[in-house]
Amino acid sequence: MRPRRGVALLAALWLVVAIAVVSLQFSLDARERRALGIAASDRGIERAATSGALMMVYAKLDYALRTANTNPRASTLRSSDPWLDVDSVYSGTYQVDSLPVHVRARDLGTQLNINSLTEDEFRTFFTFLLKDQSTAEALAACIMDWRDLDDNPRPRGAEKADYIKAGLLTLPANGPFREVEDLVNVKGMTPEIFAAIQPFLTVRGNNTINLNSAPAPVLRVLPGMTDAILAQILGLRAQGRRIQSVAQVMGAVQRGRPMTAVLATANAQATQRLAARSTVDTQNVEFVVTARVGAQSHAAQLVATLQRTGNQFPQVRWR
Repeated sequence: MRPRRGVALLAALWLVVAIAVVSLQFSLDARERRALGIAASDRGIERAATSGALMMVYAKLDYALRTANTNPRASTLRSSDPWLDVDSVYSGTYQVDSLPVHVRARDLGTQLNINSLTEDEFRTFFTFLLKDQSTAEALAACIMDWRDLDDNPRPRGAEKADYIKAGLLTLPANGPFREVEDLVNVKGMTPEIFAAIQPFLTVRGNNTINLNSAPAPVLRVLPGMTDAILAQILGLRAQGRRIQSVAQVMGAVQRGRPMTAVLATANAQATQRLAARSTVDTQNVEFVVTARVGAQSHAAQLVATLQRTGNQFPQVRWR
């Protein structure tokens, strides 16, 4: 009789343990599903908040276009370009339904698109900024080898075999750069060089440079740019004066010099080349919009590009 009672008791204990295990599993599954639900809800809130903040900035930019003095003959920068200093005027924290959303604005006319620059333009940029022609030539060649589709290295460049031989972990993509940070993987790039060049580079925009806001290393890359033209541009800006056209700059540079027919033709051609790659207004603006519901959640980020067409309502492209 006693052995039967022992077996029954043991069976009951095993049943209790089995029920406890099943209950625990259901509890863990429920907790996991709850965490996933909360995370999904947070992501939805963050995405909605980033879109809302972008629309708030969008409205401010449009209002600035509609109300500002857009007289092309205006002599001062502020009165001529309602989007001037977009980096400082429109960057900041916006409240979207009590959720703080950080917005970083950037005039793409102040940066160079590394997916569009030629090898000569890279060389010019690095030489001007680093003051080292040898390093400039090597970096320009390595960047172009990273970007091109073949595996044939340029002189002083590097392709896949060179990266393997050097023991580098990341191999050339043989395609465009996805982000500026990808440059750190290029052979010959150092943390010091990258820190120096990063503020002037982007992977977005059409490489149309804003003469009224671009820094000197970016302006120097423009076709036909010389030290004299660069000094004239920076001098006008230092006086707070608006650059209305490339012809204005070129005329000031040539003023007082004898002008022959040959020089006039060369000056006209240089003006045309420079005008094709430059603008005097802020036309393309990049926004990086970031929102985070809580300290434990992953931040949602929205990258948008606003393109201005004259003084009409701006067009938006985002990803």
